[in-house]
Amino acid sequence: MRVSIIQPVSTPVDLSSEELEGLCKNGITCSVVNLNTGPISVESRTDKALAIPGLIAAAQREAQKGADAIVIDCFGDPGLDTLREVVDIPVLGVAQISMNICASLADTFGVVTILKESIPIIKDSVKAYGHEGRFVGCHAIDMRSLEIKGEVNETTNRLAEHALALVRDKGAHSIILGCTGFIGCAEEIKKRLEHSGFDVPVVDPMPATVFSAIPLLQLSLKQSRESYPRSTIKETKGYIEFE
Repeated sequence: MRVSIIQPVSTPVDLSSEELEGLCKNGITCSVVNLNTGPISVESRTDKALAIPGLIAAAQREAQKGADAIVIDCFGDPGLDTLREVVDIPVLGVAQISMNICASLADTFGVVTILKESIPIIKDSVKAYGHEGRFVGCHAIDMRSLEIKGEVNETTNRLAEHALALVRDKGAHSIILGCTGFIGCAEEIKKRLEHSGFDVPVVDPMPATVFSAIPLLQLSLKQSRESYPRSTIKETKGYIEFE
């Protein structure tokens, strides 16, 4: 089962060999691609919109190359509904999967993300995915997505601080790490929460979503064509991805 992880950015964000190895198990192999054209990072609604044309082209290429499923490597789930219309393989969004997992494990959840500017995107997703009754809030660690890899200790410390505040002060019974750049941090955050007396699940969006593809593929399930009618790209001017 090959899962194509599409980064909705034009600047590659390399996964370490350890991170990639952690995703390539249980019968899964992963390929990671980024966009030919698009924003260098996705941190706002504007960035999300600018990423969609490149995402469409990348998803179509990956499907043609034989990918079995697609995971969008961004907690904003840019282009999720759109990609489900243009390819015939499952397309998974990390925010949607993470919120659904928390809904199955806890009464409430909180999200720790990168920037305050990103919080409206997350609130949009909470509403769109029907989790308003479980969502207790979102905190930002005030670090840009491109800074995370170079500041691992500081990132972890800020994540732990805000996760604890959401659990202790806001009543979150589970935590989502609201950026795929936080991959690998969940175990340490969970340990620190336990040290503070809180035994709650901490969801790492990327592995949670990649492994969620397994039952879909084993059961031959994909998006409904009643919800996502098959769409083809019309003649389009000005988009080099479709020329």
